[in-house]
Amino acid sequence: MIKKIEKEIKKLEILKEQKINKRNQLDEELSEITTQLKELYSLKNQYEKLQNSTLHFFEKSETS
Repeated sequence: MIKKIEKEIKKLEILKEQKINKRNQLDEELSEITTQLKELYSLKNQYEKLQNSTLHFFEKSETS
């Protein structure tokens, strides 16, 4: 009976390790995606500011 229990423990320990490794891999992928998203949001904000500044500049020029 103890052999069966030990076998099941080993099996579950291996499964646990596999799941932890998979979770770590997913965490890394999520971190990369988050970094890319931050960069893209920053770029988008910079673009929007530039666009607004350009529109504001030309609006001023037209009224002068």
